[in-house]
Amino acid sequence: MSAELTRPGCEICEILPQIEPELTLYDGEHWNANLRDNDQALLGTTFITLKRHASELDQLTRLEDTELIIVRNGLVKTLRKVFAPKTFNFSCLKNDAFKRQPDQTPSEAAHVHWHLKPRYGTDPIVINGETFRDPAPGRYLATYERQKPSRETAVIIAQTIRTELGSYL
Repeated sequence: MSAELTRPGCEICEILPQIEPELTLYDGEHWNANLRDNDQALLGTTFITLKRHASELDQLTRLEDTELIIVRNGLVKTLRKVFAPKTFNFSCLKNDAFKRQPDQTPSEAAHVHWHLKPRYGTDPIVINGETFRDPAPGRYLATYERQKPSRETAVIIAQTIRTELGSYL
């Protein structure tokens, strides 16, 4: 990432260059999608992150908006095919940045990114001997126990998604 595209002190600007290629699902012109390997309680949970620093949604360009829709829809179709979730939660939460700087608008600590969380029924899904189960099917998840898969399983999940995603982009 070039310096003009990042903001010093932004947690996400610092994380983006460190994302492991094996966990990257999509690396586009404006967006990066990666498997949230420290939390797969909802199998296929993904971060979709703007590659440049922008703190508010109204700062996105038309090209960024268009690419976001393409990658979001591609991920939804892919996840529906490979893991058969019942529906999806898609959110842009900036609460942590707002909490740190509540009187600054827009909060420069914020970095536009989305959380894509597949939601499942009651049937467990087993991958590489590890069982994944939606902790509260059909209910809002304010809190839940995170599930960190083994490194090997995280890579298998990411590879499964990445392989299929190409046919939807």
